[in-house]
Amino acid sequence: MIDWLRSHPALSAHRLAPFVVLLVFLGAAAAGGVVVASGNLVLIGLAVGTIIGTLLLNAAGIVIWAVLVGTLLVAGPLAMHMPALGRIQWIFSVMGFLLIGAAILHAGADRDVRRGPMPAFVILALLFMTYAIAMLTVSDGSLAQAASAIKRYFQYYGLTFALATIAFVPRKVFGWLKFLLALALVQLPFTLYQFFVLVPQRQNMPRSVVPVDIVVGTFEGQIDAGGNSNAMVFFVVLMGAGILALYRESLLKGWKLPVTLGLCLAPLAVGETKTAVVLLPLALLVIFIDNVRRRPAAFAAGAVVASFMTAGLGYLYLVGPAVNDGRVMSLERAIETNLEYNIGTQGYLGNASLNRSNVIPFWWSQHVPRDYPGLVAGHGLGSTAQRTGAMGESGGEMDRKYPGMYIGLTTASTLLWDLGSGGFSLYMLMIGAASGAAIGLVRKAAPGFDRAFCRTLLAGAVLLVPMVFHSDMMIIAPSMQVLTAFLLGLIAWRARVPTRPAA
Repeated sequence: MIDWLRSHPALSAHRLAPFVVLLVFLGAAAAGGVVVASGNLVLIGLAVGTIIGTLLLNAAGIVIWAVLVGTLLVAGPLAMHMPALGRIQWIFSVMGFLLIGAAILHAGADRDVRRGPMPAFVILALLFMTYAIAMLTVSDGSLAQAASAIKRYFQYYGLTFALATIAFVPRKVFGWLKFLLALALVQLPFTLYQFFVLVPQRQNMPRSVVPVDIVVGTFEGQIDAGGNSNAMVFFVVLMGAGILALYRESLLKGWKLPVTLGLCLAPLAVGETKTAVVLLPLALLVIFIDNVRRRPAAFAAGAVVASFMTAGLGYLYLVGPAVNDGRVMSLERAIETNLEYNIGTQGYLGNASLNRSNVIPFWWSQHVPRDYPGLVAGHGLGSTAQRTGAMGESGGEMDRKYPGMYIGLTTASTLLWDLGSGGFSLYMLMIGAASGAAIGLVRKAAPGFDRAFCRTLLAGAVLLVPMVFHSDMMIIAPSMQVLTAFLLGLIAWRARVPTRPAA
């Protein structure tokens, strides 16, 4: 009987396929109707993102455009002024996950022997993702916590995998780069509006609301809460490094250099510039490091200028609108306060919380010698999720165990608590291997645009390291996640491209 059913012509695969497709679409339509009828904006966003992303699965370039524009330009300002639409970010999050599917499809069909081998850091990224999900099997967290954490950690890894596996033509990639440069140049009007209009409105808000934190450009920020200024600083510093790399190759001359560089870096003068005090000198060092031997005098002169710029940014940060109990701090008090919550004992988010200098030592003290399994493997994705985190979850088990301490203050501490030293090591190896790959690209790059491009990629990979220890934005902020994943993806794309691309 079974053999007869298998051999019957009416039941052949090509005849059944239309009916299967019809049933799938009917099921999807019914599910979509239920979601829309529920009125839940999160579920609606997920459904819309899934439908659009699936339709565009074979047009990964369009999906990447949607993720870049949506996450870096549209979602931030929209959520800031229309909080009810903040869940629009979920659409782009789903697209990011679907890019993983596109990457798998293209990886299986890739037969171009001219392309270079897959870079090691992409394999490490896949291992890190696999390790993190595997550790959920020994986690005490709930299924909802695990699902939310997977989304929060890996929602844009598809950007890296897609750029590493799909043979995008240089013209398409350079289109994305032009968009990023244009985006950097329009940060200034957004930051000026936020500084002169929104910062004064926040002066009388609760002490936990730092007025200048709302200066975020087109990135995430809440008028009555915090803002993702760190991602904006990272972005404009990286694009400034790219502009200087173009200048080094004589691709940007005359008045164009000061104008573009000034527009790009000007937001640092009105925003929260503390991060820039570290990132800017580091980026300049990477771009001009080879001049130490070739042109030592010019390098020394540039180092002096960079030192004055950094000192100026530090001064602007200290004497800017840092408010304490409704009063503008004096310079002395501002310096004292910053030292207290960065290298002292003052909590970064209150007296009971940890700060950047003691958050990792505290993690160590809670595991040695009492919890070696947790030291190595962690406590599962989402264990440090705060009670006010994504989807309003009740908080991870480690956050509940240490209430108000903000043990996940930085990306490094979050990784250590969630995934242990094993997961943290994989993550740092991934960034280190990406930096090594970028160094190799710079050495082999053709003079001109290609070398400027590769130098900028190296600067970005190096800048990721301090960001790991500065805040948790690499895990919780969509904009910083997109910038990180896209940067790593560009390194992988350039490493595998058969010929040296020209602008």
